Amino acid sequence: MSAESSIFVQCDVKSYASQASLFEAVWKRWCRLDVLIANAGCVDRGSHYNFGRRHAAIDDLPPGPDTTCTDIDLIGTIYGTTLATHFMRNNPHGRGGKIIVTGSLIGILSYQTFPEYCAAKATMHHRVRTMGPILRQREGITINCVMPGGIETPAMPVFSKAFRPEQMTLKSTLLSAYDAFLDDAAHMKTGQLVEAAHEKLIEWGHPGYKSGAFAKRTEAVFEPWFELMHGERSGIAGTLPDWPDQNLKIGDGVVNFMKKTPGWRVRAVTRNPESDAAKKLAADGIEVVQADFDDEASLHKAFEARPQFYNMMSPSDVRYYQGVHAVYAVTQWWEHIFKGKGQDEAGKIEEEQGMNIARAAAATRTLEHYIWSTTPSAKHMLRGKLLAPHMDYKANFDARVQSELPNLAAVTSYLCYGYYPQNMAFFPLCKPIDYPGTGQYIQALPTKADAKILLVGDMTVNPGIWVRQVLATGGAAYGKYANVALEWTFQVMVDVWSEITGKKCVFTEMTMEAATKLLRFSG
Repeated sequence: MSAESSIFVQCDVKSYASQASLFEAVWKRWCRLDVLIANAGCVDRGSHYNFGRRHAAIDDLPPGPDTTCTDIDLIGTIYGTTLATHFMRNNPHGRGGKIIVTGSLIGILSYQTFPEYCAAKATMHHRVRTMGPILRQREGITINCVMPGGIETPAMPVFSKAFRPEQMTLKSTLLSAYDAFLDDAAHMKTGQLVEAAHEKLIEWGHPGYKSGAFAKRTEAVFEPWFELMHGERSGIAGTLPDWPDQNLKIGDGVVNFMKKTPGWRVRAVTRNPESDAAKKLAADGIEVVQADFDDEASLHKAFEARPQFYNMMSPSDVRYYQGVHAVYAVTQWWEHIFKGKGQDEAGKIEEEQGMNIARAAAATRTLEHYIWSTTPSAKHMLRGKLLAPHMDYKANFDARVQSELPNLAAVTSYLCYGYYPQNMAFFPLCKPIDYPGTGQYIQALPTKADAKILLVGDMTVNPGIWVRQVLATGGAAYGKYANVALEWTFQVMVDVWSEITGKKCVFTEMTMEAATKLLRFSG
């Protein structure tokens, strides 16, 4: 290194004043600070187990523990990041910079030899995770952590004898971990922990919500408290902006029941708030918001907390924000079919729409319960012998959420609806048709008359009952599938239809080949 590009300054990282002198020297030399790598560290300077004092008398108190390790590894890093933030705010090219902290894999895992070191590193890891989003949002500063395993340093003698070669972190791997953050030109990486294993880097992501909504709510920033502590609001996405209230995004027939359920307010999401159906919902007191399943950003906005009441004449009045606490999501394969899409094309559109809704819900900090209208996969259940795209693609969504959005999956319940009896009144492919010259009707489907089918019942009522009960069940319903159906036969349905309508109907079985030719794209 040349004198033009580097200087050496003696510093005691345990001392805030000493670190301040270091930063001032750097600023005086270059009038800017772009990067801080907080790398200083040491292991425990004494035993915290005090085994040698097992037989000490009760009044022979142990001396105070040596906390040099904490002072260097934790307090020293807090000093450094505090000073770095100050100077990076004043950079002449605009505020911002990068902070990289050297952590340790045993700050994640338990290593009983060094309890103080493990605790200090674990605390610093969590400080990085906690402060990362705020510093990036408010100051343009990213803070991340590199966690090596065993590596040859003076901290302990002969590391290379205590570890096999393949169990040591290579210095080239360690340096590549720093480079991964230094090369982040877009400043997108923040609050991240990366393990520098032997020859590879491993990201340690979010630990997940083992208790579901309980843990998720505990993590969410409550802005009134943040402002009380720090003097202003966090400004990051997904926070609780004010005192929470309950709300629900709802769809279709569920609204008819949930709007009468005490303790819940209903928010309906529609592509066209000016439609007659949307206006009717609004007239019934339902909050109607615009969003499109093909536009994930619009769904994020639809799920945002919204002010419910604010007295402009009296600023002291409390503002009530309606955060979305539960989402009931249902998508439509048939809609795309009737627009001329092929079966698989319609399925892929529906699957992606479902994922758009799910990603928006997963980003909603107030969300406590996600309820997804799904179906089992005929393809998997029948081992590929029979395909039912309107079922198979919904089932694909289930697997993707569990794989791609595990934190959302942890608070998800799945409702499987059976056959809609309304199909006999409104769905063209299933309606009984007039058989000319006989005064009778015929329903022709590729199944036997005595075949049993799961029937959902009244779709304007029953889904709402089940959604209400799922929400009332709370965490016990997470990860569970509920089959919303009664067992009937097609012949029984035809008989009931005849009784209600006063029209005689005959059920007729057609072959699968005939059904495919007749129904074409939807067969």
